[in-house]
Amino acid sequence: MKKMFILLFAVLVLATGCSSNNNNSDRYGKIWDFRKGFVVTKEDGRILVVRDKVANLEVPLSEILEEAQPNAIWLSVDKTDYDAILVGDQVSIKIPNGTVDLSYPAQATADVTKK
Repeated sequence: MKKMFILLFAVLVLATGCSSNNNNSDRYGKIWDFRKGFVVTKEDGRILVVRDKVANLEVPLSEILEEAQPNAIWLSVDKTDYDAILVGDQVSIKIPNGTVDLSYPAQATADVTKK
């Protein structure tokens, strides 16, 4: 009986220790990798990209950001990319130096192309 109790206790400890609370996931359980997204606004050589397509781009930006949280990033882009991208476009994102400021919205310098 004592061996059974020890075995049960060991299994319980192992099962608890192996479970994970992944703090890197967003509210949907997926981690956004910043590789693609949708442009929701442009200003001063930067574009604001969110992970999921926004149904109505006419709503205030604060509502779009609230709905997208934590999946939004301001991207500083070169003039050619800035001029080629339109609000509503799906874009591919390449962050050459890999550095992302994880404020909200996140911020980075990137190369973007229309998908």
